[in-house]
Parts: sequence; C-alpha cells; structure tokens
Amino acid sequence: MSTINPFTRTPGVAGDAFIDMHYADEIINNFESDISSKYVYKIVGLRGSGKSVEYRKVINKLSDKKGWLVYTLSAAGNPVSTLIARLSKESFIDDKIRKTTVSAGGSAKADALIVQGEADFEVTRTSEVNTLYFSAEAELTDMIQKANDNGYKVLVGIDDIAKTPEMVKFLSIWGAMLLDDKKKIYFVCTGLAKNIEDFTEEPNLTFFKRSEPIETGPLNKYAIALMYRKLLGVDEAESVKLAKFTCGYAYAYQVLGSLYFEKKQQDPFESIIPAFDRILFGDSYDLIWKSLTKAEQELVIRIALSDSGKVAEIKSQMSHPQGFDSLRQRIKNKHLINTEERGYLKIDLPRFKNYILLWHTDESEE
Repeated sequence: MSTINPFTRTPGVAGDAFIDMHYADEIINNFESDISSKYVYKIVGLRGSGKSVEYRKVINKLSDKKGWLVYTLSAAGNPVSTLIARLSKESFIDDKIRKTTVSAGGSAKADALIVQGEADFEVTRTSEVNTLYFSAEAELTDMIQKANDNGYKVLVGIDDIAKTPEMVKFLSIWGAMLLDDKKKIYFVCTGLAKNIEDFTEEPNLTFFKRSEPIETGPLNKYAIALMYRKLLGVDEAESVKLAKFTCGYAYAYQVLGSLYFEKKQQDPFESIIPAFDRILFGDSYDLIWKSLTKAEQELVIRIALSDSGKVAEIKSQMSHPQGFDSLRQRIKNKHLINTEERGYLKIDLPRFKNYILLWHTDESEE
C-alpha cells in the first residue's frame, strides 16, 4: 500500500481514487461526433456529488485532442471579455492594432514634406480600432469564425456556474452563435440545480434551458468497495462495510477513505466517525442546508425524524401539508431526496440524519 494518501478533498480532483461515472464519456462522444446535434451540456447534482470531476475529465480529454481549442472561464468573472482575451493570444488572430507600410520613390509636394532626388522614403500609417464602433459580440463572433476557418473546434467550460449579468450576456451571445450551423462551438458547465434554474427566468436563453442535463447520481457501491480494497489494503468484508457507510456519496467516499488511510492500524473503524462528521457537516451539509428555504428545511427535518419514511406520516407532521407536493418536487430537483420507492421518501446521505437531529432539532439520535 502507498505511503501517500491516495484520497483527496480537493474539488474536481479524484486522484488515484477516481471512480469513473462515465458521464464525461457521453459528452465527449457527442462533441466529437460529426452527426450529433448536442453542443451544450449541463452537469447538475448535489454539492459533493462528483460534478467537477466529470467536468474536468471532459476538459482534459478534449484539451489533449488535436483540432480543439478549450477555454475554462471563471463563473464570477466577465466571460465575454476573458474569452476575447484568450482567443486573441492565438496565432491566427490578427492584432487589434494594425500597421500598414507604404513605400514610394520621388518627391512630395506641399509644405508638409519635401523629398529631393530619387531617394526612397517610407511612410508608416497606424490605424487603431475605433472604440465608437467596437462590439464585443462582433469581435468574439469574428474570432470564433477565424478559429473554425483554421480547423479548430472551440469548447468553453465553466465550473459551478451561477447567474450574473455578465454570464447572462455571455450565454446570450453563445446562443446566437449556436444558431449558425457553420460554427463549431461547444459549451459544458457544472452547477447546483438552484443555480441552473435561475437562468430559466431569462427569455433569451432558450438554448440553455433546453440543453442536455446530466444529473450525477451515487457512485457504484461495488466500485467503491473495490477501490477501498485496492487503496486501503482491507479485506472484502471491511471494504463492503466502508462502501455501505458512504451511501455512494462521492465526497463521503473520498473523506472516509482519507481518514481510514491515516488512522492507526489498531484503531477501530468507529474511531474516525467524529472526524468524518466534522468534515461532512462543515464542508457539505451546512452549505446544503443553507441552500434550502425555511419550508424546504421543515420537510427535510420531517423526513429525517420519520422512522418509516412513509409519505403519509411525513405529510401529517407538516405545519402546512397543503404545500407538501410542491416542496417534495423542489427538494427532489435539488437531488436531496430519494423517491424511487412509491409512497416513501428518504435522504441518501451518510450521517445526514445525525446532522439534522444534532444541529437542527431539539432531539438526538439514540
């Protein structure tokens, strides 16, 4: 077994503990296909569900491919101006300030300049872009066309996208260019469901609303157990126990693996649970909780307090049961609850019930 911890808590990085969810493969295959009509993908899921890892795989794979220009942009910056600046560094893009050199021999009349004899003289004229007529959209569109003309496909990626005026402007411009069948442009982003939904209020972003969503689910439990056996050197029974404890939650898989790797060999598994709780509660569950409305929080509490998980029981405990159906759909869209079994609701996050009982109710788990 390696002496270096193979597990990581760094967002977007899986390292040697990487478990392929194959979402990225679908995106890459469609982007590379000449017959696919899918040019935009949104990787959506719960915080810590592995969205950024799949996103990074797409970016890295296509960055290494010949004929691709891949640009990752900040969700908090100005994507239009940043992309123009990045494209302007490519060798096939002309400088914005152009110099024209004119050479002639002879004499020039008038008082401004007198040249005698047959000597050559050179006049250099410099013209600058007139800012009065400059359009960022026109400039970006022209650069994209030049990239395509030089045999390049252009992919833009944004991790953890959120709605800002600058992002709305960028997506609007990108959507307009997508209508041009001749342009080879592609877009991939990750985001929480709420942040993705924020863009639906914009009337001119139809392409983004209707673009292909990929929803990250739990990691394969058998793959988790296999990786724990390989990286931690545990036996099959212990690896299955650890895999079940994570509930398939990608961040929990990394955290539990890291803590187990670092614990003393003689210490029992239970010795790392307090540290596991501290990390999961602080890094993930607090942020998930804050993203919920008061009404959504109440429903989540009722689900956590329910021993059976039956919808009828949970609904009967609500202060406003008439809003139950709407709330259930909203937190389902946020990928927080499991509704696979008809008539039942449950939360598939490890130790999340403990988090709710300890920090958001007056009760504690026996």
